[in-house]
Amino acid sequence: MRLRTLFALVLLAGCPGAAGIGDHCGDRGDCASSLQCVDSTCVPKCQRAPDCGDGYSCDKDGICHAATGQLGDSCSSEVDCAAGLACELEGTATDPQGHLAASCVMQNAGRPAGDLCVHDGDCRNGTCALGHCIDLCADTRDCGEGTACALIPRVEATGAMFAGCLQAHGSLVFPLPVHGPSDFVALPIPDSARSVAVTFSVEDPSQAVGATRVTAPDGTTVVTQQGYGDPVHWSDPVRHQLALGQSVLAMPSSPEAPLLPGVYEMSVASQTVTQTAGSATPSAIAVLKLDSTVNSSVILDLHFYFLNFDEHPCLESFGGQLDAATARSKAFFQTDYLGQLRSVFAHAGVALGTSTYEDLRNHPDLDGLNAANAGSLFSLGAHAVGINVFFVRTLSPVGLQALGPAPGPAGLAGTRGSGIVIGADTLCYRSWPDVARLTAHELARYMGLYDNVEIDDSDASPRRDPIRDSDISSSNLMYFSELGGTDLSPGQRDILTRSPVLR
Repeated sequence: MRLRTLFALVLLAGCPGAAGIGDHCGDRGDCASSLQCVDSTCVPKCQRAPDCGDGYSCDKDGICHAATGQLGDSCSSEVDCAAGLACELEGTATDPQGHLAASCVMQNAGRPAGDLCVHDGDCRNGTCALGHCIDLCADTRDCGEGTACALIPRVEATGAMFAGCLQAHGSLVFPLPVHGPSDFVALPIPDSARSVAVTFSVEDPSQAVGATRVTAPDGTTVVTQQGYGDPVHWSDPVRHQLALGQSVLAMPSSPEAPLLPGVYEMSVASQTVTQTAGSATPSAIAVLKLDSTVNSSVILDLHFYFLNFDEHPCLESFGGQLDAATARSKAFFQTDYLGQLRSVFAHAGVALGTSTYEDLRNHPDLDGLNAANAGSLFSLGAHAVGINVFFVRTLSPVGLQALGPAPGPAGLAGTRGSGIVIGADTLCYRSWPDVARLTAHELARYMGLYDNVEIDDSDASPRRDPIRDSDISSSNLMYFSELGGTDLSPGQRDILTRSPVLR
């Protein structure tokens, strides 16, 4: 009996499939079921190709396979090429699926996938797109953690698409080259983008800047030819106007005209106030909201700044002092104000995330803010993620209670439009929940919504926003009056949850 037991133990010890992590193996069968055999060693199964190392793919069962592609062989993914090689696009040639063709080449000594780049030669894999080095792929398993396989238009190949590993969630920022005061600019949009905000700016704030015309990848004109001071083209699928110093093109403006993958063509220019050609060369920065899962990034961070409120006439409304310390701890701000803001945005499918608090007491010229100087205040907004919210003593002209760009430069800090501003003198006759509604209205404008109704004395009937299902009632959050409501239509909620300010 003792010999039989000992013999059984010996068989168990040598049984296939018993080897653990780091143990020697001849093939996969030698390793435990949760492991695989790579280079004669038992290692964990892979989730993605980079887990296996250069020159390997990862299949759906978590097994690494050595690539067989050699120099000059056709490839569709980085994992098709042997170690030391890169899968690189072949100019404008396309494969049978209509995507750009690629082949295995010697990898460069450049930057790895995900790093910033300007030219293809900057990248180890020879492909620079959307301002970043991109690995080609056939499936998301071919890509590193936090990235996904997406179809990306190649500007250099007249918009033909290729599949590349791109950031899966959040905002992606990249510059668009503009050569001279007036230029045609290509805006590439991958198929994983839910929205884009392009911020145009010039150093001379007396000159206007923006896109004078925009055409979608399908040839549709989404912004009709315009100049500074021209009225809004109400029938355009996208709302945009040139503005002094800085303007923002945000797409989409409504769910009925969604963002299309491909290359948008934009005419970009600086102009004088009389619409003559400007002398300043615009800069253009695009911020894409990327999400492989719809509505996966719906957190709004708010960053509060407080100017000097000493001896303010409405001190009773904020317990004698309004600054970062009191706002962080007092019920009037945390419950009456932030609580109401949370409620408004919760109905929109957006959750308030991180809140920060900072005092700006050394800017007496901005304590009582004239709207013409708002750019100087907004340029102090240091946070690129979320929205900067400034509280000042008063706003002028008289009657102005809140102010902000519509839309705002999502994803960018320190610009002349990086924030909204609230006048605290509103609290002399309104409550903190009222101010919260006012703030929510301005935040929503920053995020891409427009007033649900525009009143123009020259028109017999009011004009509406571009979202088909929004009404014109005063119960809507986007009603222009300070006494408006907090309702939002499904279409308005859709546009809010697409904003690149969200994380």
